[in-house]
Amino acid sequence: MGRRMKMAICAALLALACCLSCGKPTGVPEASSGSTQRLPFDREPPREGSSPSQSLVPSTPSLPEGTSLLIKLQKPLSSASARAGESFEGVLDEPVVVEEQTAIARGARVTGRVLDAEHSSGKYAPGYLRITLVGVDTGGRTVPISTSSVFVKAGSHSERPSATGIAAPSQNDVVIATDRRLTFRLAQAAGFE
Repeated sequence: MGRRMKMAICAALLALACCLSCGKPTGVPEASSGSTQRLPFDREPPREGSSPSQSLVPSTPSLPEGTSLLIKLQKPLSSASARAGESFEGVLDEPVVVEEQTAIARGARVTGRVLDAEHSSGKYAPGYLRITLVGVDTGGRTVPISTSSVFVKAGSHSERPSATGIAAPSQNDVVIATDRRLTFRLAQAAGFE
């Protein structure tokens, strides 16, 4: 066998050895059923603290209990015609700000419910309304909320109507006009996912 032939065989064996070793990355242990070694990217995330990727995701806005919601009604609400269980709509008259960031913009639609309504049954029995909020629109969807209630009662028969149109003395019923600002407070925290 000539020198050239020996060199060709050695080169072929060397190329074959290189091809076979390229099938397995160097420095990576073979998987075996008893192996407990884990790679860095196989580790569980830390139980406490935050991962670098979590810091890139904005936190879910949350409104704490007691947050004020200042609204105006879309249509007047009267004790003469309102009934318990009826819904009404309004808009936020001021933005809701939490930790110096606007959580809900001014003008967001709110939904409310009449808890109790009684029309006037005479000179000494004025009408009244008790209302609460049950939802607020944010990001194109309605988020359920639970708030304090607002109670409004008409004054005596001789009372004159106020500038905001609250009392209607002719029937002694109460009317909450669209220019009246009403303040509700969250009875429990609300989260927006």
